[in-house]
Amino acid sequence: MNQRTRFPLSAILLTLIALLASTVGAGAAAARHTTSAPTRGGTIEIAFSDDMTNFDAAQAYSSDWTVMNGTLYNGLYQFDRNGVPQLDLAASAPVVSADRKIWTFHLRKGVRFSNGLPMTAEDLKYSIMRTLNPTLKPSVSWGQITDEIFTGSTAFAAGKSKTVSGIQAPDPYTIRFVLTQPIAILPYILAESFNFVVPKAIVSKESADTFGNHPIGTGPFMLQSWQKGVKVVFVRNPYYFRAGKPYLDKVIVDVNVAPNVIALKVEKGELAGFGTANQLAAADLQQARNDPRYANYLINTPTAQADWLNVDVHVAPLTNQTLRQALAMAIDRVRLVKLLGGKAIPASQIYLPLDPQYDPSLATRPIYPYNPTKAAALVKSSGYHGQLITLDYYNNLQDMIALAPGLLQDFQQVGLNVAIRGVGHNSLLQIAGALNGTQISTAFWLADYFDGYDVYSGALSCGANGVGGEGSHYCNPAADDLSNRAEALPLGPARNALLRQAQIRILQAAAQIPLVYVKSTEMVSPKVGGFYYQPYFNWQFENYWLKR
Repeated sequence: MNQRTRFPLSAILLTLIALLASTVGAGAAAARHTTSAPTRGGTIEIAFSDDMTNFDAAQAYSSDWTVMNGTLYNGLYQFDRNGVPQLDLAASAPVVSADRKIWTFHLRKGVRFSNGLPMTAEDLKYSIMRTLNPTLKPSVSWGQITDEIFTGSTAFAAGKSKTVSGIQAPDPYTIRFVLTQPIAILPYILAESFNFVVPKAIVSKESADTFGNHPIGTGPFMLQSWQKGVKVVFVRNPYYFRAGKPYLDKVIVDVNVAPNVIALKVEKGELAGFGTANQLAAADLQQARNDPRYANYLINTPTAQADWLNVDVHVAPLTNQTLRQALAMAIDRVRLVKLLGGKAIPASQIYLPLDPQYDPSLATRPIYPYNPTKAAALVKSSGYHGQLITLDYYNNLQDMIALAPGLLQDFQQVGLNVAIRGVGHNSLLQIAGALNGTQISTAFWLADYFDGYDVYSGALSCGANGVGGEGSHYCNPAADDLSNRAEALPLGPARNALLRQAQIRILQAAAQIPLVYVKSTEMVSPKVGGFYYQPYFNWQFENYWLKR
């Protein structure tokens, strides 16, 4: 997921005192009793350094996406603690045709939305078609391209049809998908957030922005209040279909909190943890590691984030591939890792190390190895004449803040006139989405699932690089063809080989230049029982409890 990025307890004094023993975020005086069994009740409070803008399942794309996954919604599948899709709203394993193109699911009965309405197959059909809808407001869903796998979906997404024949709801508890070709990772796609179920009866009648501000799902929690720019509060969904879940009464999410303040509040017992591990600054991490009181607060997370540069091929002088190659060869990734305090691994590709299609040979023989001498020669031979090039970076993400000065030095030393500019996350996404919106911009991918098709379809494909998409706006139809051929194959070596070839073609264009894989560490209070760091969206709140 290309990111892929509270309130103090308020009640009368006696109520606050009663909450102290059951709430992470109520202060250091709370007892730290432990238990091996889940306990019910209490509140977990976490914080992000950035903001939330939209909780619409088809639209959320940043930190709101992260929170939404662990609270509001369900899909046919749900990713488990290891990132593997497990049956969720589906009552049983699907019936799959011999040619692997027709998948029939029977749904759980008795599932209700948080407003009490029953969930049916018609809601699920509507939800997926909504993601494909070319007139969806305020913008087309970022999942539209990924979902163009059903018969009739491409014509529907192009506005040439009003129906998708490959999405069928023959009865209230059956949904059937007819695919244009076999899709090996269909369970992963159906577990994606943009395929979560929303209530057709409500959403179809609301204005463009209403649902994003007042979401309704079938998940373990529901939105209670949202003080924009300050905090979001979720409370237990009384209609949740899993008996006994969630254990918590409430989840509070603070936003726009400085990372060092978050770390201090976690140490003081005022917060349960960071909303996302990559916002824990290197200095705060090192301080916690060196303090025996907080060493057990630190949890290493899976390497699920790739950072790279998007180089817009539509903006001069970067329309010149030779100059883009110079950029790629100017970058000292080993030094970038040092700038990140060792919290990273040099990257020579964009597929993640846990993706089956990750190519180990590129680590030793990258497409464009670090060679500042050759990079300087390429700058000269490209015809570059000192034009100013601006690198825009996310100024609310610690890794990007640390990387930007190092990249500036790397580019300047090979003769490029470069300036850096910090931009807020959501603002940069909007700016870079225009075909000529930026020259160079930082980008990253937080895994939706560990498979190269995830980042290829979401960030490297032609569809992902159109208007409103990735800032490189580079399209390689031959690479897309390799990816499409791969998806017609079952999981295995042949499919992996095609996806590797597709990535090679993208890397050769030097329009998306790998930087590092971020190694993150979460800081989480030991009061949180059952905690694990979900590799894609971090906090899977329904499975946690407060230790008494």
